[in-house]
Amino acid sequence: MSAITRPMSGRNQMPEVTDELVRQIRERVAVDGPVEDDQLLFHIETMVTDIREMLASSFGPCGMNKLVYGPAGDVYMTSDGKTIIKEIDVLHPVAVSLKRLGQSMDKSCGDGTKTALLLACSLLKNALPLLRKNVHPAVIARGYEMAMGKAYEMMEYVAEDADDAMMLSAVKSAAFGKGILEDQADRLAEAMLQTVRELDRQTGGSFLDLEKNVKVLKKVGSPDVLSFSGVILDETPARDDMPKHLQNPAILLLRNDIKPESGYVNPQHFVRIDKPETAFEFKDARKAAAYVYAEKIIESGANLIFCEGEVDFHIEEALARKKILVYKRLKMKDMEYVSAATGADFMKIHDSVEDMNRSLGYADEIKVIKKRYETFAYLKVDYQPVTTVLIHEPMKYGLGKIEEAADDALNNAALLIKNPYVVTGAGGTEYFLSRSLRIYANTLTGKEQLAVNAFADAVESLAKTLASNIGMDVTDAMIDLSAQQEDGIDARLDVCRHVVGNSPAVYDCATVKKYALVAATETAMNILRVDEILLKR
Repeated sequence: MSAITRPMSGRNQMPEVTDELVRQIRERVAVDGPVEDDQLLFHIETMVTDIREMLASSFGPCGMNKLVYGPAGDVYMTSDGKTIIKEIDVLHPVAVSLKRLGQSMDKSCGDGTKTALLLACSLLKNALPLLRKNVHPAVIARGYEMAMGKAYEMMEYVAEDADDAMMLSAVKSAAFGKGILEDQADRLAEAMLQTVRELDRQTGGSFLDLEKNVKVLKKVGSPDVLSFSGVILDETPARDDMPKHLQNPAILLLRNDIKPESGYVNPQHFVRIDKPETAFEFKDARKAAAYVYAEKIIESGANLIFCEGEVDFHIEEALARKKILVYKRLKMKDMEYVSAATGADFMKIHDSVEDMNRSLGYADEIKVIKKRYETFAYLKVDYQPVTTVLIHEPMKYGLGKIEEAADDALNNAALLIKNPYVVTGAGGTEYFLSRSLRIYANTLTGKEQLAVNAFADAVESLAKTLASNIGMDVTDAMIDLSAQQEDGIDARLDVCRHVVGNSPAVYDCATVKKYALVAATETAMNILRVDEILLKR
């Protein structure tokens, strides 16, 4: 008689499932037990080497893209530092610390993530030979802190008070660094700088929330960038017979659907639709209830309605007869932009007419325009700090790149308006700082001198990475930079694979450089002070 194998009960399966989950997490953490001494140095070296190699090839305007493949089968290309580091499927403590550095840079200034991460990885990698020679981590950290202070001081010294042309160059450099075409970077830089200047003027120089005040809309079409004072919606009116242009519209924002509920039409729920007459009565009752809602909207005084949900056909018909323009099934984010631009408050159809009237917002005009086979609503609002940047890009796959470039350009423009200082871009400032730090190291005594030289090598590695990605011979490029800077020339690297004086001028935002320098150094110092990795039980 053959043995019968019974399926395992759920209670017996649970430990196996839990053990498998723990095993998978341990693989992603890449730590099996306590890690210290030489093994700790090996872990740090492995993590920073892998992360640096992954990011270095995408650094600068000639950097390569990364093809990110998600677990759900979604595939997209990016060269954005914060996106790449976010998608790393590793939970090692060192990798997590570097991820937090990327998040910190993105939150503080919206750019410079890759610069900070590459610098932090180089600082850690350069510290490892010193640690293996028994230089105490506290000494290295102190040397790094001294070098950071001197580099910050030198950056303050070389930073220039930016005029309009310098600001435009710095914003263009931020956009061009994402690998887009130069003419695209020019258009983006002009539009973003104009946008931020106008918003800063309208807010009187107060705090500017770019997430709330600027909407970026991307569409496929012939290359173009438009900065529009107000909100642009890629939406179609609810009906074709509604007005296409309104001057000084009164705006009502409505949440949820606008249609009669069954409980309103048949409150007792006793009507049985078992014959044609009853069906017609029910239809008439529903139509009458819809007209009650339509009349409430009309009495509120609004002639432009933005609705989050669906709108009943009879309500649309009644509003169209009164020349009221209706948009339905809108994204909540778009409605929030409209609210910020017009001052309208969100209401529901069940609110009173008086409350609706008090919640109305106002704009200068709205135009419904069909452009490139798509319909757009241009809601113009002057003297309000809300702007839409409409970007057209010929190829759909290029929209992601344009979005990343627009985001960096916008953040750099905002930083430059608040703190208008720039430094030479394209590796010029990094090489100058490394030379200055080596001179500074020669004035020191003690082992801190070794740490300052290691810091100088890490800063120089940024210029070397940029030269390598451009396609230059790294050694020749560094020799040329050194020779020209020693002659007093403000030299930098050029995408034409030459070392040139800074003409035409290429600048970077000094604030981003300073943030990256400080954040990377502090992250490296914190990791160097770790003497053991422990697993929490």
